[in-house]
Amino acid sequence: MSKVFITILILFLSSCTDKNDKLANDSLEQEISKAKVTEFKELYFVGIYSGLPSIYKYDFIKDKLRVLWSHKSERVLDLLVSEDRQTAYFITKWKQRLKSSKPAIERGRLYRIDLNTDKVEPITRLEEGLQIIAFWTDNDRFTIVINSVDKTIASYINKNTQVYNRFGKLLSDNNEIFDLTKDGYPVTKLSALENTSPNKLFKIDEKNDTIIIHQSDIKNEMKVEFQKKEIKQIDWAENNKQVIFLLMDKSELSSKEKISTSLVIFDLQKKTVVKVFESAGYKRFVLIGDLLIFDNDFGRDSFIELFNLSSLSEKRKIKISGGCGLKNIPSI
Repeated sequence: MSKVFITILILFLSSCTDKNDKLANDSLEQEISKAKVTEFKELYFVGIYSGLPSIYKYDFIKDKLRVLWSHKSERVLDLLVSEDRQTAYFITKWKQRLKSSKPAIERGRLYRIDLNTDKVEPITRLEEGLQIIAFWTDNDRFTIVINSVDKTIASYINKNTQVYNRFGKLLSDNNEIFDLTKDGYPVTKLSALENTSPNKLFKIDEKNDTIIIHQSDIKNEMKVEFQKKEIKQIDWAENNKQVIFLLMDKSELSSKEKISTSLVIFDLQKKTVVKVFESAGYKRFVLIGDLLIFDNDFGRDSFIELFNLSSLSEKRKIKISGGCGLKNIPSI
């Protein structure tokens, strides 16, 4: 094979690669130009009221807060809002015991909120349990799992899984028994990370402390390296231009220590990280319209921060005496 032919072949392949890269970048430009960013109007979250975790509603337009739900004998354990922000469920508890031989949750309740009308309705009384795990499978299915010690055989764990639709109707109620000596403690599989963009142009892999971002039809990979951290949450901005990661320290620290976390904004158009928040207080985030909204700090000092993605600047902070958070009051 002659040197001239090889040179022509290399130039041809290079030309094809450049052409594919241009087409892929043009596709991204089109996605960005046609992106529809919703108008951010309100936020539902958990905050302290009269000494108890309660449900708040924040009016962004008027910059005002109001208590949506509170009870003198119940504490809000978790608030879970559907991705389309049409429905929310929240779990309350009467009190929590400290001794391991006693139930962790007593007299718990499940409530539903219609976010179009702000109507709150009780759904069911929850059984006593060692652990409660709740999550949205999709916009139409809400799952709650309660693990409890069997009342007859102490080495058995009962796993009760209930699935509700967005209107509060019970779709399924399933019980399983796990023998700790043979089966181990029951594991609940949560929803997978959103590692593919809604427009299917990007896919994310995690390997050896490196986040690898693949763009369709482009061979070159975009890489983000963070030592000894793993991805806990991924979400794609409505503007089709950015992806946000929540990274947590991999090291196993004691419960009394604050685990280091990072909140990272990656610009898919510029192919680079444009903002990094470093703190132990970032527990979770949500994207609404052009805003990145996330928990910050812990306990009585916890607050919610609103960050503008277009200007990459702080927009507002929501602070309440006693602390607040998107899902619950963040703790160490």
